[in-house]
Order: sequence, then C-alpha cells, then structure tokens
Amino acid sequence: MTRKPRVFLDTNTLVSGIVFAGNERKLLDAIIDGKIEWVLSTNVTDEANAVLEKKFPKHAVLFTLFLNLVRHEKTPKSKYKNSVKQYSKLVNKKDAPILAAAIEGNVDYLITGDKKLRDLKQVKNTKIIRTRKLLKLEKLAEESANE
Repeated sequence: MTRKPRVFLDTNTLVSGIVFAGNERKLLDAIIDGKIEWVLSTNVTDEANAVLEKKFPKHAVLFTLFLNLVRHEKTPKSKYKNSVKQYSKLVNKKDAPILAAAIEGNVDYLITGDKKLRDLKQVKNTKIIRTRKLLKLEKLAEESANE
C-alpha cells in the first residue's frame, strides 16, 4: 500500500469545498474517505470561519461539524511562527503563515488557487498546485467519478 499524500488546503480551497460542488468538494470527499492526510493550521480555520460566517452563514455550522468529525492534523503555530518572516520574502505577508504552516507541517502538497503561491511551484519538499492537479496526480478524480 502506498503512503497517503499529506495535503494542506488554503482558505479559499477549503471554503469552496464546503460551499460549492466541484473539484474542491471532491478533495474534501477524499479527505473524508481517508485517501488523503489533511493538515491545517489555526490561521486557515480562523480565516475560513470568518469568511463562512460573513458570506455563507449557514455553512459556518457545517464547517465546525466537519472539523469535529473529520480526521486532520493541526500544525501548531509554535512550529511555524519563526518561519513566517523567511517565507514572507517569497510571498505576500498575508500568505506567508499559510506557506510556513504547510512547509513546517511536512506536507506533500499545498493546494491553492492563488497564482502567486502556485508560481513558486515547490518549496522544500512541498509542491504548490491547484486542486484539479492533485486529483489527477493522486488519481482521485476518476475514483470520485466512478462512485
């Protein structure tokens, strides 16, 4: 059996998966099914909560339930806070904590729709890609379509 990919979702990817059908929802389904190891940070959960409460209040409750029911690993802020300054040289200040948490969380993939982040392609051992590419690379899109 091959090792499951460790994946960090940025806030927009996570919110999209909770609110809309599509590739991001397929990715959340793969997380629910245990095909992917999901790693996140307090920055992402806090920002996702804020966005959902403001723009999609009915989904904010679902997000809380999702976090309580779905297995995930949280990269503690203490593990990545000293790296944020280093990564802010590569990306804008707002995205630096996301990149730092993903890298320090030892993930295989950081999933984002943010072009500036994706333009980095890879930092250390973490590839920075879109949801669609992960589904294709890990052969999750076909499985979801056939179920």
